[in-house]
Amino acid sequence: MDVQLVCLENDVGLFAGMTFPHLRPLAQKLPSSWVAVGAVVGGLPAGLALGLVADDGQAELMSVFVTARSRRRGIGKRLLETWMAEVGTKGARSISVRFAERGERRPALEALLSAAGWSEPVEDGLVVLGRSGAMVEAVGGWAPVSERLSKQSLYTFDPLNLTEADAQRVDSLLALSDAKQMHGPLRLWPQLEQRVSCIVRREGELIGWVLAGPSRQRWSALSEGRTTQDTQDASLIEYFEAYLDPRYWHTAIAVGAYHHCYSRQVEFFGPQSLALYYTGPSRPRMVHLTRRRFAPIAERVETIWRSDGPPVNMPQEPKRERKFHVA
Repeated sequence: MDVQLVCLENDVGLFAGMTFPHLRPLAQKLPSSWVAVGAVVGGLPAGLALGLVADDGQAELMSVFVTARSRRRGIGKRLLETWMAEVGTKGARSISVRFAERGERRPALEALLSAAGWSEPVEDGLVVLGRSGAMVEAVGGWAPVSERLSKQSLYTFDPLNLTEADAQRVDSLLALSDAKQMHGPLRLWPQLEQRVSCIVRREGELIGWVLAGPSRQRWSALSEGRTTQDTQDASLIEYFEAYLDPRYWHTAIAVGAYHHCYSRQVEFFGPQSLALYYTGPSRPRMVHLTRRRFAPIAERVETIWRSDGPPVNMPQEPKRERKFHVA
C-alpha cells in the first residue's frame, strides 16, 4: 500500500471534509500558525491531522482523521507522528489535545494517542453552553444575586476603560497565587468584545473582571461540531476569563457580573445568542460554582479531557512535499 504523508500549506481544500465543520473554513486559506499534514493513499486524500502552534510554543492538536477504507493500517499513528514532528519545526515546545467526554470518536482517539506515546488523559475542566436570554432570566432570579445587584452604591460593573491606577491594580491581582493562569484585560484586549465585557468595582476600586468576545475555534471543535439545536445562525460569545479578588468570593458578586454581561449580550446579540465558557481544574471553586449554579440552566455541559504529547524535540526540517494536488 502506497501511503504518502504531505505537509499541506495554504489550501487544504481537498482534505477539508476530514475535520470538524467549524474548522472547515480554515481549509481554504490556512493561517500561518496552523499545521496540517495529509495522508494520501493511491493518489487520493485518506487522512488529515490539523492543529496550531501558539505564540508561547504550545501546540494543540485540533483533529486527526482517517477515512474508513484506510483505517486499521497504522496510517493514523504515522499521520500523528508526522504532525508532531512538523510542529517541532514551527517552534512548538509542548503538545496537547483536548476532547469532550461524550465525543463519539473518543475511544479511537485515546487509543491512537496511547500508541503515539501521549499521556493518559486527565479531566481538564468544563465547557458550558447556554442561551443568553435564559441565563439572564435564571441568574437574575437567584435571591443572593438580586440582593447584591440592588446595592449599586457598593458594586458596579463598568466598561473596559482602564486608568493607570486600574492597570496597576490589575497587575497586583494577577500577582496573587489565586490568579494563576489568568491573563487580565490588558493582555486579552485584542480578542475582547467590549460591549459584553466588564470591570467589577467595589466602591470605585477595581476588584475583578469578566472578559468575553467572539468564540475561538478550539471549543467549537471539542464537541465534534455538535452544540444545541437551532444554533447554526446564533451568535456565539465566549467568556474567556472571570476573576474576582479572593476577599470577595463569599459574596455573590461574581455571579452578578456574569448576569450583567449576559444582559448586555441579550441587548446586542439577542436572547437566542449563545454564551459559552470554560473553567479549568486549577480553579476548583469556579468548577464547583459552575456545577452547582450554571450547569442546571445550561443547554449543554461538557467535561473536557486533556492528553499531553511526548517532549518535543526541535528536529531539522523533514523532507516532504510542500503541497499536494489531486487531479
